[in-house]
Amino acid sequence: MSDKQELNYAAVLPEKRAQLKTLVRAIPVPGPDEILVRNHAIAANPVEWKMQAWDFFIPSYPTVLGSDVSGTITQIGSSVTKFKVGDRVTGFAGVIYNGNADHGAWQTYTLLKEIVTCKIPDFVSFEDGSVIPMAFATSAIAFFVNLGIPYPAKTMEPKPSGLLVWGAASAVGTAAVQLARDFGYKVYATASAKHHEYLKSLGAFETFDYHDSDVVQQIVASAKSSGIQIDLGFDTVGEGNASKLAAEVLFAARSGDKAKLALVLEWPEKEPQPEGIEISRTNAMRISTDKSELGSWFFNDYLKVALGNKTIVPSPKVEIVEGGLNAAQKTLDLLKAGVSGKKLVVKVE
Repeated sequence: MSDKQELNYAAVLPEKRAQLKTLVRAIPVPGPDEILVRNHAIAANPVEWKMQAWDFFIPSYPTVLGSDVSGTITQIGSSVTKFKVGDRVTGFAGVIYNGNADHGAWQTYTLLKEIVTCKIPDFVSFEDGSVIPMAFATSAIAFFVNLGIPYPAKTMEPKPSGLLVWGAASAVGTAAVQLARDFGYKVYATASAKHHEYLKSLGAFETFDYHDSDVVQQIVASAKSSGIQIDLGFDTVGEGNASKLAAEVLFAARSGDKAKLALVLEWPEKEPQPEGIEISRTNAMRISTDKSELGSWFFNDYLKVALGNKTIVPSPKVEIVEGGLNAAQKTLDLLKAGVSGKKLVVKVE
């Protein structure tokens, strides 16, 4: 390894609302339950430009943002048992919940907790692997905590019931479609029409355009014609009237007088909640904190196997932003301007 490669280049956020700067940081040293990864790809998430612009989830500066990395393990902590040096992995970097810049994604070397690290097979590129962690962690908490879907795998047989994913073309949405399908649900997915074919390739049972004024009626009619009740829903959008419309679907298509809806944002403050719909907000960070047992099963076991047998594939599609870590600010600016149906990824040479 050359001297240049040995340096830990990082896209550092030096102070509140500043632009990212490429600087050199010390290479982190893993604690007992941590893994040091030499990153080869970093995927950007919308929360990162929001953290930069609005100064939240950041206890101190300078810091390093980012949650999604993939690369090769270069060092492991003393209590790590499921990984070894040289393993190809992807993982959920923890700076968003622990405030420690060594756990930020946007650098050459990142610390990951063992419980939120997943081995990736040789046929999955680092670029594709990098899109997995945060989106799948968000969906896992939504499904197994908010919606109460039982795990592990022994429950994964076909079910005579539907699950609604609103905003299914987003990174979280595509993860949710795949998880719901893998756990046996008939997936009713909403997205722009241009994404429908891709969503069906991921396992959506029926797709609908949420721009249609009668989209709620379309979904309810489709479910009833197939004899399927929809008792569970996940709104991955959280903006506009998305949550309200998702709740309307559940209210009309549920099997009894109860249903559950998970949201990525809070329910609209001025909107009354429909009776009989249990509504709660999901929080991906819990997979590494109070739901660490779920995190270990999900990342160390379930995802590793599912990626290996291709029942789960990296999603959504990747778009590479050229320029490596020097392109970190450009990447966040592109996300802020708006991206649909793809994930922006930077290679770390």
